[in-house]
Amino acid sequence: MRSLIRRGWLSNEHGAWVMTALPIAVGICTLKPQPIQFLLLAAWTAAYCSYHALTLFMAAAPKRRKTYLPAMATWAAIAAVCGVPVIILHPRPVARILIPVTIFCAIATFEAWRKRRRSLPSHLASVLASSCTYPLSVWVVAEDYSPLKLWCAAAAIAAYMLGATLYVRSLIRGAGDTRMFAVCIAWHLATLVAGLIGVVIHVIPLWSLIAFTVLSMRAIIVPALQNSSRIKLRPAVIGIGEYLACVLMFSAVMAIVA
Repeated sequence: MRSLIRRGWLSNEHGAWVMTALPIAVGICTLKPQPIQFLLLAAWTAAYCSYHALTLFMAAAPKRRKTYLPAMATWAAIAAVCGVPVIILHPRPVARILIPVTIFCAIATFEAWRKRRRSLPSHLASVLASSCTYPLSVWVVAEDYSPLKLWCAAAAIAAYMLGATLYVRSLIRGAGDTRMFAVCIAWHLATLVAGLIGVVIHVIPLWSLIAFTVLSMRAIIVPALQNSSRIKLRPAVIGIGEYLACVLMFSAVMAIVA
């Protein structure tokens, strides 16, 4: 396993795996699962793996770059094999998300080229690109499904994943960094304001707002307790908490698209 990670075949960033698969996984659960959705999941996951190898290639010294070429090429080929049937069978749904996904992927790639693959703009672009796959994962089985509901749900998924990125960073890499904590708080408060507006104009149900209120409370209270008590939470504990948060987010999304 370590050899695969070292040569770029697999990523050791657990959160990245979740954020790659989560939107499509939620889409598979939205309606009755169909084989085309799993093909889409395989294509998007392989595309992420190829992108991961590309970022390592860009960051590596010239003599080490060839180490990552096999992984990059193989994963790209798998993504093409799995993705082309989706494009051929469902060109209209793919076209609906093509422009935003292209823009977000270009931003993430540019950040990697600048050797800043773990920067906040890179994470932001990656999360937004991945979130766009949620509507696609539903449209490939129900092309006439409400765009308003699906994009609202995609926005909720993006809001959760971006918030989780800031939350986890404020607990681990940015532990004790008041600026990072402030950004985390600001993001979650903005999410709540957006959710409240959505409830008022009847595009988001009340339960979704309640769920995101709980998620926001955890993102504010837990870092505050860690900073005040100087007790550093283990990554495994944080990860378990985020799996529970995913369940709450899932229920919020299901309420939106119901």
